[in-house]
Amino acid sequence: MKNTGRIFPMFLPIFMSVDAETMATGELKQSPELVRLRKELTDLGYHFTVLLDDETLYSNVSEAEWAQIEKLIGPIPEQANSVTVGNENVSVIRCSFYEDNEECSIIAFSNGEGNPLGSKSYLQKYIIPYVWIFGACTVLIVVLVNACCSRWINSLIIPPMKEIRHGMQKVKNGILDGEIPILRQDELGEVCEEFNEMQRQLKRSKEEQLKYETYRKELISGISHDLRTPLTTIKGYVGGILDGIVDTEEKREKYLLAVQTRTNDLENLVNQLSSYNKMENHMFRYQMEQTDLKEFMSGYLEENEAFIRENRLDILLSAEDGRRLAMDRGAFKRILDNLLTNSIRYREKSESRIEITIKKKNDRIFWSVADDGPGVAENCLEKIFESFCRLDEARAHCSEGSGLGLAIVKRIVADHQGMIYARDRIGLEICMEFPEE
Repeated sequence: MKNTGRIFPMFLPIFMSVDAETMATGELKQSPELVRLRKELTDLGYHFTVLLDDETLYSNVSEAEWAQIEKLIGPIPEQANSVTVGNENVSVIRCSFYEDNEECSIIAFSNGEGNPLGSKSYLQKYIIPYVWIFGACTVLIVVLVNACCSRWINSLIIPPMKEIRHGMQKVKNGILDGEIPILRQDELGEVCEEFNEMQRQLKRSKEEQLKYETYRKELISGISHDLRTPLTTIKGYVGGILDGIVDTEEKREKYLLAVQTRTNDLENLVNQLSSYNKMENHMFRYQMEQTDLKEFMSGYLEENEAFIRENRLDILLSAEDGRRLAMDRGAFKRILDNLLTNSIRYREKSESRIEITIKKKNDRIFWSVADDGPGVAENCLEKIFESFCRLDEARAHCSEGSGLGLAIVKRIVADHQGMIYARDRIGLEICMEFPEE
């Protein structure tokens, strides 16, 4: 079978050319449609005959070819307007139509000899050009889509990546200020936000490191200062004994007592440093137990009655009943020791009046220790809880304190989920607040 599907539409111009005049005269005009049809069918290897009521109007089919047609087609039913018959060597196509009770038929014949290329000519003429056009259009569309997608992807990725690269260069140079802008709310925007968070974290870490370095330098300076004074005193007294300045037993005893006092100061400083270091590094283990605060304070004052009387302290306790707190009793005794010692150390009178208050305040336990000493300036109230804090030259001697007392108090209070602050009233008042059990 050879290109039979293409033959049917080729016959339409011929059908249109067979008008009334043609049917009346029995002659087919040499119209352009006929010329074009003859050329196209010849190119495809077909000869054809145009019949009007079995009368031949036009034919380029030889007698031998017509014999093959009759042999192949045989009798055709009248109702069959279109017939296509073929075998391996020959194909015949017949198309018919009726107008004014007259039948017009076109019979096309091909045995493959007229066109050695056969159906290949049709493929080359009609199919291959469309294939090339389709392929070219496909390539063009792919190129355009690829260009558009590349431009779109570049506009999405390149600007954020440039900002991240610029931010990384700033971090590399130690510049942690200024966050990179978030240009889009998508995955790249999330990456930019994570980068900004990393930069903020690095900045906080750097600030904490600088703060720690400053604290470390102050700590070393404070320790050196507090160690130097008693050591110098001890060295002076021992030197006096060795040099023979002490010429009486009374002086000798006096010098040795002075050395002992300064040695006790050094021991107290070392103990305070050890305790403070353990608390700061969370190495100190508290023995927590539920404690009635009024009962605890009464027991503490009774245990330290001799110390209170010796240092001429007048202590007034005001504690509500039933106030309980989970605490380390030994640690809170240290708090009271440090606060009472500070009141004695910095007082300007020979006696001190100390008021201790324990009560409920805003659903919390309020505990304060207030003295009638000289007090502290308003702008220094927060500084007194820092390690080795020195507010004036008069308090710069080791014999007047290690500089760690209130720092240790603050650490103990914080470890008990409490808060501590100072107020300047008639004297200095240290206030502590704890969550009530």
